[in-house]
Amino acid sequence: MRWLVPILLGVALSAGVQAASIEARLIRASNDDEKSDEQLTKLEPKLKKVFGYQRYQQLGIQKAPISEKETVRLDLGEGIVILITPKAEEKKVRVMDFEMYSGRAALVKSTVRAPRDREMLVKGPGVGNTLLIVSFVVVE
Repeated sequence: MRWLVPILLGVALSAGVQAASIEARLIRASNDDEKSDEQLTKLEPKLKKVFGYQRYQQLGIQKAPISEKETVRLDLGEGIVILITPKAEEKKVRVMDFEMYSGRAALVKSTVRAPRDREMLVKGPGVGNTLLIVSFVVVE
């Protein structure tokens, strides 16, 4: 009977712990007359404040589980790939290496401190009068 308590406690604790995941989006910003994407309604005010464009289109979205020291590759479309490697977890922040590529060309390589459940924005390449933006969030 004594062995039953540790087993039940272990099962209860493991059921309560959820693995973290990362959700990333590729967004095109422009001042064209096209309508903004409805999927970005909540994020659009922040995008306008940070980048200043009038219209935003979601081009791709990917979600994947993350685990310590294991690199996650997300193909967001339009030739843009991001690599995320978690390095450490602090109180409410995950420290991770962030890399963005277009084909073989590295566009961004940085270490970021990503707060949980808060959208992070990364400026990508500009082409003509448009700009590519990567938005990602760590979900616990």
